[in-house]
Amino acid sequence: MQFILNMVHDNPGEEPFATEFRNPEKSIEYGFNTQVFRQCGTTASFEAMKEDFFESGPEKEWLRMACQKTEAEVQKAHEAGLLTMSHMDLFVLPKRLVEKYGEDICDENGKISIFRPKTKEIHRILFDELFTRYPLDGLIIRVGETYLHDTPYHVGNGAVQYGEKEQEKKAFVELLRFLRQEICVKHGKYLIFRTWDCFPDRFHADLEYYLDVTDQIEPEERLIFSIKHTALDFWRRVRFNPCIGKGKHRQMIEVQCQREYEGKGAYPSYVMDGVINGFSEMREKKGLKDVVDNPLICGIYAWPRGGGWFGPYIQNEFWCDLNTYVIAKFAQEPHRTEETIFLEYACDKMGMDPENARKFHALCKKIPDAVLYGRYIEAYDVQLEEKICPSGLWLRDDRMAGLRQLDDIFAYLEEKDLVGEALLEKEKSVRIWEEIREDFKEIRLKDSTLRSFIENSIEYAVRFYTIAEICFQIFAKCRRKENVKELLEQYDSAWDSYKELERRPQASTSYCEKYIFSENNLGLDETIAYCRKNLCY
Repeated sequence: MQFILNMVHDNPGEEPFATEFRNPEKSIEYGFNTQVFRQCGTTASFEAMKEDFFESGPEKEWLRMACQKTEAEVQKAHEAGLLTMSHMDLFVLPKRLVEKYGEDICDENGKISIFRPKTKEIHRILFDELFTRYPLDGLIIRVGETYLHDTPYHVGNGAVQYGEKEQEKKAFVELLRFLRQEICVKHGKYLIFRTWDCFPDRFHADLEYYLDVTDQIEPEERLIFSIKHTALDFWRRVRFNPCIGKGKHRQMIEVQCQREYEGKGAYPSYVMDGVINGFSEMREKKGLKDVVDNPLICGIYAWPRGGGWFGPYIQNEFWCDLNTYVIAKFAQEPHRTEETIFLEYACDKMGMDPENARKFHALCKKIPDAVLYGRYIEAYDVQLEEKICPSGLWLRDDRMAGLRQLDDIFAYLEEKDLVGEALLEKEKSVRIWEEIREDFKEIRLKDSTLRSFIENSIEYAVRFYTIAEICFQIFAKCRRKENVKELLEQYDSAWDSYKELERRPQASTSYCEKYIFSENNLGLDETIAYCRKNLCY
């Protein structure tokens, strides 16, 4: 493939990850040809406007340090022979600029609008400055979200406001025509436009919507649309993205190697068999191998680290590394099989002999089903047809939900007499993790440090998904207002066992009983507290 992109996406607002994947030599070794950086756009001073939008003192120092960091990163990657691109959220501009020109760039709702001429003028200046200052080969543009956590002197909003579909499409077309002209035609640079959103009926996952927008844009060799291989986010029980390989524009496919919804590498997470060949639960089993011959597909955009929020925080990148190696090498030589590349990694990187490498591959192929049964509820998800989020979101990042988030799902299961099936899935998950633990005992691996990490990561999965199984039993009884005293004793013991792993070498951090993006972060803790108070007798 022409493009094999490597991006580390640090958690918004947190310290950058300690990772080898910022090292250009590592990128080249694994087969990448492009290094992606984030938010270079916020280093623009807009000096061509003959105004100062950063006050002397902390603001100027922040800008100086941001420019210095970006210059060093881009230069280092270029010197190693890599293409360089920057990931940017639109629109994000200096606070002082927006304060001065707000009436000229904002719509009636106070949002920066692509339909305002001044907005285009300001962004022409932005692109001119970026491509003059840095030897970038292109920009990757995202409009679905704007992250301001690491940019204290900027404000912004999404370049397309979601609401009425036809108005959304007009905004996308206006934006794309402008970006194509300024980035591809004027500057001769690549524009990678991410179609990212999290709706089943919008730009990213609805083929009719995708074609309605992109068919209005004149093809350009340097204009490429970037699309996740999943129709929604990087979830299971969602279909392969129907927009891939369609239309008249070149495309690249996004793949996450540190799965934010699946433990982030704290426990075993090997997904590339499913990504390349199709996951077991797919109604139509389809993976990257089925589309790599399509002439529109020109690259893979991989995230070796990052995605999502918070933890678990890992000390050993092994599971991310394995996923990254396989997808990058597949992108280099798309007609090699996933198994062949995996065995190459096991032998060359892990020092295994061919027999043990094959055993380890067989072990890793069990992981996706163990994760699927532990996180998701098939009886609920099969009726979704991707109209709403899947059940697996009760676990995300390092947070665990309770009945505040799962009440409607359990109401549905009760109505359909399917609670028992959901409980059996959780039992099945634990059994598979226990099988994986036994399988690994039979595998020879000379690297004792790596062996210890893999053993502990498997134990992490066994103990964590044991908690998940007990939680589902508690949820079911709590809904029926039944006594859960014995289950809570099991729950407390399981947590004690799970938390003990944090004291081991190379330990990853644990999940917690809070939830993300809920009132006061209430999640599992709220349900357990209710049960302790009302259902122990």
